[in-house]
Amino acid sequence: MNKKLFLTAAAVPVALIVPAVANAAETVSISGENIVNGTLTVEQLPNNAVVNLYQWYYLEDITSEDSSNSVTNKPISGATSRSFKVPVEAAGKSIFVEATTIDGKKFQSEPRDIKALDLDITIPTLEGHSSSSFVAPGETVKVAGVSVTDKGGAKLQSDQITYSYQWFYKLGDNSFTIIEGAAGSTYTIPKDAIEKGIKDISVTVKAKVGLSFVESKLSNTITVSTVPTDTLTNEIKALLIHDNKYNVSDFESFEAKIKELESKYQALSAPAKANVSNYDVLKRALADVALLNKLEEKVDKLQDVNGKDRPKYIQEMEEAYNKLDQLQRSLDANEVLYTNIKNLLNEPNDLEEISEVRRLNQAIVHLLSYENSLAQYVPSDKDTLKALVTSIEEDIAKLSPNYRGAIQNQAILTEAKSDIKKVEQFIKSFDKLSTDNTPNKQVTVAKSIRSAYEKLTYKQLKLVSDKYVQLLATAESAEVSQIAALNHDIESYIGDDIYPINPSASSWQSHVNNVNRMIKEYKSLTKTSAAQIVGYDSLVTLQKDLKAAEKVIKDMDAYQKLSRTAGVTESKLNSSYTSALKAYNKLTTLQQSLVYNADDFLLNTPKVSIDDNGKVPADKAAAEALKAEIAKFADVTTFTFKQLESATDKASETYKSLSSGARKYVTNYYLLTAAKKDISGVKSFHKKVQTAREETDAAKQAKKIETVQKAYAKLPSNQQHLAKEQYEALLNNQIIDENAPNITQLNHDIASILANDLYTVSIDRIKNLSTQYSSLSSSDKKLITNYDILKAALADVKKVESFMKTYEKSINNNPSTVIKAFEKLTSKQVSLIDAATRQLIIDKQKGQQQTNESALLLIESINSLVVKGEYIAGLEEKVKEIRAIYDQLSATDQKIVKNYSKLTQAEGDLKKVADVHALYVPVDGDEKARKAWQTAYGKLSKKLELLYNNMYPTEQ
Repeated sequence: MNKKLFLTAAAVPVALIVPAVANAAETVSISGENIVNGTLTVEQLPNNAVVNLYQWYYLEDITSEDSSNSVTNKPISGATSRSFKVPVEAAGKSIFVEATTIDGKKFQSEPRDIKALDLDITIPTLEGHSSSSFVAPGETVKVAGVSVTDKGGAKLQSDQITYSYQWFYKLGDNSFTIIEGAAGSTYTIPKDAIEKGIKDISVTVKAKVGLSFVESKLSNTITVSTVPTDTLTNEIKALLIHDNKYNVSDFESFEAKIKELESKYQALSAPAKANVSNYDVLKRALADVALLNKLEEKVDKLQDVNGKDRPKYIQEMEEAYNKLDQLQRSLDANEVLYTNIKNLLNEPNDLEEISEVRRLNQAIVHLLSYENSLAQYVPSDKDTLKALVTSIEEDIAKLSPNYRGAIQNQAILTEAKSDIKKVEQFIKSFDKLSTDNTPNKQVTVAKSIRSAYEKLTYKQLKLVSDKYVQLLATAESAEVSQIAALNHDIESYIGDDIYPINPSASSWQSHVNNVNRMIKEYKSLTKTSAAQIVGYDSLVTLQKDLKAAEKVIKDMDAYQKLSRTAGVTESKLNSSYTSALKAYNKLTTLQQSLVYNADDFLLNTPKVSIDDNGKVPADKAAAEALKAEIAKFADVTTFTFKQLESATDKASETYKSLSSGARKYVTNYYLLTAAKKDISGVKSFHKKVQTAREETDAAKQAKKIETVQKAYAKLPSNQQHLAKEQYEALLNNQIIDENAPNITQLNHDIASILANDLYTVSIDRIKNLSTQYSSLSSSDKKLITNYDILKAALADVKKVESFMKTYEKSINNNPSTVIKAFEKLTSKQVSLIDAATRQLIIDKQKGQQQTNESALLLIESINSLVVKGEYIAGLEEKVKEIRAIYDQLSATDQKIVKNYSKLTQAEGDLKKVADVHALYVPVDGDEKARKAWQTAYGKLSKKLELLYNNMYPTEQ
């Protein structure tokens, strides 16, 4: 079987069923154009054929080995559809289609002859180079503008066309020779093309479609040349006269020129740009022009800047121009821009502003005055001072920043504001003070205000109006009348031996209430006022004595009531009487003076019946005689201690000698018992007296006598009478202590250390008073009513001594530290410092204020170094002179020179100029070295260029 004739049937997904048509031919017919890329389509099939397979074929002539010709059908691979797009390889061939039915019948169409391709190609054009007629070495030229068509009308597709290229260069007048290896769509001109004679370049393009070929004619030639880039290079070179100067006649023309050159440069290809070796010059010129334009715009906008910001704005323009090097400044033809900026400059050395600085400095200093070696504000009240400070600060704010920093002694302003605030806070504390308040409340508030007042410095204190000082004094004395009334009331209630109130049953409670009231009033007083109350301890004793007496009064009233009650047994009555009598006898003399019913009680002794069972003892008369003697013991005031002791001893012996029956008749034996108890108590007290009497040390004896006095005050009335003789003898014969403290004098001395809220004594005197106080006994210390004054003084002494250490350490080498610490002291503390020391501190303070003028003069000198943006002649000598003056200033004064940076700037600029001068080489010197000098010189700013020319006028 001939394999070439073997057909492989491919299944068709959808069978085409053609209805039977009468008289239809039993063939397959097709439609479509017989050209490449045309589409042929089966249009008609035999009647009743059900086709499920198509195959398209080429009809090809085959020559056998015997040279005979035959025709064979060659199936077209993949062509198994009803429609068939004619491929390129079908050009010039015959094509037919075969349709196969589902029952295996085959039907063929008539062959179609496909037109052969007759190709046509356009002449190629070249692109990718910088100029339309020139190409530079290194540039890459690209073929463009080639179009291939079929004269027979076939519509060719780009992927069906294969191109090949060949580049030529002109050899002779009209001949071209092949460029070896140049067979691509692009061609990069060799760097040495001109040297090799490759000057006029052309290209041909060959196109192949299937088996058909067509070749173009030579393209138009393009000339390899460096003329465009050489021209641009030369034009850029012409922008400079030399390295430090542009070739500028006027700025606008120069700007237009460089923009033109930039446009030409940007039109070049990247390789062509690489041939422009001096493009950096053009690029720098563009940047410099932009910089000058920006500066020009800044000058033009000056009219829109408000007055306050103009100085800073002009300074910025000056600084910007000074940053320009010589090359950049050469764009400023005829120095028009420089002149405009220079004319705008107004150096901060004008007389008006300096004068204002001096005036404000003086105004600040004159806020203070010095009297009696103490500083105080000239305005006498805070409101006037506040207005002055505000006015000064407003005027300072109006100064330019440079001169604002030259204002000195602003610490005085700051301190004045702080003092005003402190005084305002102090005055506000009076809001809590009201005459509607109770005296105690007024005094309490006044104490708080007084504490704040005493913390004010002398300067602050002087700002407080007398009105407030008077209000404070009035409030502090709010309790004076209350103190006087209470002292009067207490005096009317207390006494040495008896209380003078002579109470009765009807007045008793009122006296109790009055005593309680007085104690309550005392407790309501402030500590200072309470210290002025006399006899308060006696009043408290009276309060206790009233309670003790009231109990005895009630016992006596109970007995009296019992004595008037019928049926009460003698024993009960005797018991009641004896109990009340014992209680009464235990009272002190003062307490007994309060028992208003004592006389009635003592006169109403109970009757005692004796049951002798009808037997009278033989010694009854002796017993009754003894009873009479014992009855005398009811009033011991008729006895001395020795008499009573002797009488009781005798009575005791007599009583012991009585028979038991006779003893019953001594019904008042309890009086003997009480008398003997009193004797025992007095003996015990006498021992304390004897101990005190035997003490030879006056101070120690005084303390022991103090103990005796307390013990005596607690003795019952009878014992006080019996002990009085020795007690008074002790007091009358007390050893006189020449060193004993004088409490009254000490109180007076402490009170006198202050006058008008200032100390009138030295630190040593305060310490001496403190020593006196410390030596007092605890009880004596309680009598020092002015101790608070001494305590506050000691605290102030401590502060002042601490300050004096700072003073001694720093007054010579760091007086500002001393002044600062001195300003923090209160007015009272300052008064403890001697006038000479205060004056020295004030002199130091004034001295610091006076040195500010030196700093101001230096500011003016520094400002004078530059006039209208240019350094003055003789700058080097002037700078040295200013430097010497500055270095001699104190650290404080150096801080005042706010334009010090201008001095260092001038010093730095002098060094820069000197460094360039060191490189100088004359015109006829070493060319390389002179080039280095020219480069360094060209980098100088306008300001430094002028300085250089001024200092070295012969160097060009």
